[in-house]
Amino acid sequence: MDLIVEYPSWFILFCLLLGAGGAFFLYFKTKRNDLKPWILKLMVVLRFLSITIISFLLLSPLIKKITETTEKSIIIIAQDNSLSVTSGKDSSFYRKDYRSKLMGLADELKKKQDVAFFSFGEKVSNTLLTGFSERQTDISELLDELNSRYSNRNVGAIILASDGIYNQGSNPYYTAQKLKCPIYTIALGDTIYNKDIILKKIIYNHTVFMGDKFPVEINIEADKCAGESTDVVVKKGDQVLFTRKILFPSGKSVQKVNILLEAREKGMQRYTIMVTPVNGEVSKVNNQQDIFVEVSEVRQKIAILYQAPHPDIAAIRSALESSLKFDVEEHKFDDFNQHPDKYDLIILYQLPSQPEISNLANLIKSHTSLLYCIGSETDMNAFNDLKTGLEIHSSKITFIESLPQWNESFSLFTIDKSLLKVIKEFPPLSTPFGIFQFSPVSDILFYQNIGTVQSKIPLILFFQNSGQKIGIVAGENLWKWRLSDYQQKGNHDIFNEMMNKIAQYLSVKADKSFFRVKCNDKFLENEPVEFEAEVYNESYELINQPDVNLIITDENNKSYPFVFGKTDKAYYLNSGNFPVGTYKYQATVKVGNNLYQKREEFVITPLNLEMMNTTADFNLLYRLARSHDGDMVYPRNMDHLAKMINDREDMKSVSFTQKRYADLVGNLWVFLLILVLISAEWFIRKRSGIT
Repeated sequence: MDLIVEYPSWFILFCLLLGAGGAFFLYFKTKRNDLKPWILKLMVVLRFLSITIISFLLLSPLIKKITETTEKSIIIIAQDNSLSVTSGKDSSFYRKDYRSKLMGLADELKKKQDVAFFSFGEKVSNTLLTGFSERQTDISELLDELNSRYSNRNVGAIILASDGIYNQGSNPYYTAQKLKCPIYTIALGDTIYNKDIILKKIIYNHTVFMGDKFPVEINIEADKCAGESTDVVVKKGDQVLFTRKILFPSGKSVQKVNILLEAREKGMQRYTIMVTPVNGEVSKVNNQQDIFVEVSEVRQKIAILYQAPHPDIAAIRSALESSLKFDVEEHKFDDFNQHPDKYDLIILYQLPSQPEISNLANLIKSHTSLLYCIGSETDMNAFNDLKTGLEIHSSKITFIESLPQWNESFSLFTIDKSLLKVIKEFPPLSTPFGIFQFSPVSDILFYQNIGTVQSKIPLILFFQNSGQKIGIVAGENLWKWRLSDYQQKGNHDIFNEMMNKIAQYLSVKADKSFFRVKCNDKFLENEPVEFEAEVYNESYELINQPDVNLIITDENNKSYPFVFGKTDKAYYLNSGNFPVGTYKYQATVKVGNNLYQKREEFVITPLNLEMMNTTADFNLLYRLARSHDGDMVYPRNMDHLAKMINDREDMKSVSFTQKRYADLVGNLWVFLLILVLISAEWFIRKRSGIT
């Protein structure tokens, strides 16, 4: 421990002189015959010390402490907690004896190392879970979590206990390359192909319209079923809609069955697809799947108007047509003679592009939502005259490149975090350079990143003018975003979803009711069902004094009552998880003498990823271990892992020193010392009668 001052050390001499001078001038005239000399000397010393210490504190002294810490090697045991581990013939071992063997390994390791437990499946947990109940496996998420959490720690080795099956995230072999410690793997599960029939994949339209006949493609995979046959059955409730017998000619084969179903009822419809098991089939869980199809009555009509062709128009149209909710038309503006109220949304691509904008008057006066896409052909003066809520002023309009920056406070619709990761890598749009003046009540989806500068200039934003919804994309070359999406993910799903959400928000008519309930219409069986509600009084002011009640009813007419929790101005309810099925709900609230009700439905869809592939991938586990100077063992040889790890030469404790600086001015003991010195001197002076 060292004492450091900010000033030169010879300044301490001034502190000593100041203390000596203060004591001398206070007591050099004090001469009393009844005062013992040692008492006078004691008071001089006390005064000298108190002044010296106080003046020394003015030099801002610091105490430097050097601490040495020794950290043992950390052994991380990561356990696969997914369903596929127990899908084989050794399921009883994993449910009864496996945990005790794993804890025995941990106890051996703890004799020389520190041990940390993790579990993974749908999510990563820092506890040991061996219930084998999770319905997804993401090994790459675990490896990313370990890399970020232990990047500067003394990690001796990672023990990965898994069957090597992953159905979420990226290939763990490549994700593990960033880890610099040895990896050992415990090969769980069963690599033997048993006799099994699997509903591998079902391809269908998630949204159809009343009266449509929609195709369903059923892909069936069979292992060790040569010469066997099965019945493919499609049911809706208790009604059998389709049945066909198929034969498997070889030991491993794939059969496709194509059928047409008719949408006869509106709303969310549940269809059950099953294949009958064959003799000797081990797992029958993957013989049945439920699909849910939303049957709508009408499509929302969208028109794209333009003056000149542009690749953006094709990109926008392709994105919107990827959803069956929209009926998209494309017209050159001069040829467009339809009434705007016929459409739910009109997209004006780089319009107005000429001074004569009188033809836009009927669009602006209508109640149809408008989406403006600004580009190099836009007449900016004419656009500013429209008073949309955004004006761009410049003596000479030039264009610059701007990247999208997500506005975290945007709330008109939700964008998933996985979408945002892809959107961050989108190329820049070509945007006008000038002064952006926009309404303070606008909702901004993306700001502009100009170079490395995160500006507050909007890139995509929304307004409401007299009940008319307006959106503005302040840039062109959206087609580049679509190509970037394909380059990153191999499809256009992210770009399509973003454009669909924009179009969905603008095309849906504003809800003017006094009671509104928001809930998704589809959830996975591992997701909680969440509701939001808003209540308005007759002045359209948000209130949350009355209670909002909710009753959820399942397919067997069993009811689940709930009461919404109250937030600052609205209501929220997390009703938890529900089994697979279709549910109806009724929300009610009483405001004064008025009773408001909302009735809707939602579905819980099954998550059967773990049952689609139950054959362990020991090859992945072996490659993962060998590429990180480790080894793969089987559960019966798990006990050998402790010796293998402890005998490694690089399995050593690490000592490191840490410097810490503490301010002496705020030290309690220094304060108490000064207080004691001053109090002692004051007490002696009073007792001696010195004033």
